[in-house]
Amino acid sequence: MSKRIVTFGEILLRLSPPSHLRLTQASSFDLYYGCAEANVAASLSKFGLPVKFITAVPSNELGESSLSMLRSFAVEPIAITTGKRLGIYYFEQGASERPGKVVYDREDSSFSTLKRGMIDWETIFKDADWFHWSGITPSLSQDLADLCKEALEFATKMGLTISADLNYRPKLWQYGRQANEIMPDLVQHCDLLLGGIDESEKVLGVPRNESDTEEVVFANWMKVFPKLKNIVSTHRMDANASSNGISASLWNGENLLNSRRYNISHIIDRIGAGDAFMAGIIYGLITWPEDQQTALEFAVAATCLKHSISGDINLATVNEIKALMGGSGGGRVSR
Repeated sequence: MSKRIVTFGEILLRLSPPSHLRLTQASSFDLYYGCAEANVAASLSKFGLPVKFITAVPSNELGESSLSMLRSFAVEPIAITTGKRLGIYYFEQGASERPGKVVYDREDSSFSTLKRGMIDWETIFKDADWFHWSGITPSLSQDLADLCKEALEFATKMGLTISADLNYRPKLWQYGRQANEIMPDLVQHCDLLLGGIDESEKVLGVPRNESDTEEVVFANWMKVFPKLKNIVSTHRMDANASSNGISASLWNGENLLNSRRYNISHIIDRIGAGDAFMAGIIYGLITWPEDQQTALEFAVAATCLKHSISGDINLATVNEIKALMGGSGGGRVSR
């Protein structure tokens, strides 16, 4: 089961006001490092899989601190040292009926200076089995979209399994191209995709009718992107920023599998919940390749537990996730 995984994306410094304060109230911040692809890498490494994370950082203390965080999870960071600053985002925790809010400060970051030809993908992928990326990277600039394409071409040529999270962030698509102009050319390389039916037209350029079911939409995606083997989607039933229901589904081209639903009554931190799910489904499909229902249940239990953990990264272990799958929730003390 020792699949060697490579993920690629921008590592960010996250600053959050403590105690659910608003950004306008803050006089101090809690500091974390993370990003979609680094969060996936850290979770997979915590699950026991060997993982490399490819990024770019400045040659300063923040750059080194971010890499040290990754190493603390036994992730092997391969970082191009370039540029002058680490990207930042500020996250204001929501509460009750007040939603959370993200403010980005990542322009001219080290990662934004990357271009095709700067990363030796052939060397990076030579001992890898799996490559994971997300729609955040190509949303940042045409250069990064082109670099993502380069990575996918090498990964495809070298026979890696490829997964992606669509991760549509409208605030990030600011360089004159729409997501559905860029993403289809990248998604064509994928074997596994995480996304929702609402993203069909605006991200993938695949039209859908309001009456179309998940099965219909995902079947249409597979017609447009025939390399896809599995499509997964999370379903969040929003009560408010503090309490959600969550479940997930998996379409394998023939059947739609549905997970159990979890009701999360007190959310500590929902940032990174989708990444926890992504890591969970990758681990699940590697661990139980003939039992996709178990893989799906593992992934949704992983994302459920992430809501109880501060910071971007899911700190839940395989045994803790399996215990929740087995019905040991309820918050009782483990003695």
